[in-house]
Amino acid sequence: GGKSMFITFEGGDGAGKTTQIELLKAALEKEGRSVVVTREPGGNAVAEKIRELLLDRASVMEDMTEADLYAAVTKPLGKVILPALARGQVVLCDRFIDSSVAYQGYGRQIGAERVEALNREAVDGCMPERTYLLTLSEQDAAQRVKNRGEVDRIESAGEAFARRVQEGFLRIAAEHPERVVVIDAGRPAEEIARDIAEDVAKLKT
Repeated sequence: GGKSMFITFEGGDGAGKTTQIELLKAALEKEGRSVVVTREPGGNAVAEKIRELLLDRASVMEDMTEADLYAAVTKPLGKVILPALARGQVVLCDRFIDSSVAYQGYGRQIGAERVEALNREAVDGCMPERTYLLTLSEQDAAQRVKNRGEVDRIESAGEAFARRVQEGFLRIAAEHPERVVVIDAGRPAEEIARDIAEDVAKLKT
């Protein structure tokens, strides 16, 4: 049993979100919790197709179109998250509204309020109770993405864009200290996982 929890993981590419989600999922399941893992954008076939389009380097689109598409793929996510929470499950989401605000609001300079409003509406105002923002120094981030090989459309948008996104994430964290925990992702994965598990334990009470 235990109460339902909605936890999101944010940060640039290469910050190790996937690893931390897997480690937390394993830890919670060991305690007998039922865990649902999802990602934004994603959740159904149409969303996955739109996601491909958004990340395809051949795609040319207006910034506002990009923001609208991200909001559109956030919508099916609500259909996954809300029922899971109603069943008392723990939902771990790889990226959520904060990513849209950081990438489109700050990165593409569309405006944070505008993007946040678009996305909040898409998920009926359902917000995570905890967000772990994994941060890396610019050098580390660039190195990790390089090591992974192929760079997608969003990742290849250039240094100034990457810097605005990073600053956007930190601004979101500063504006929502009760929800967002900033984590130095340059440390060993086990160490980070321990910090996250300790914090999640506090959420459960």
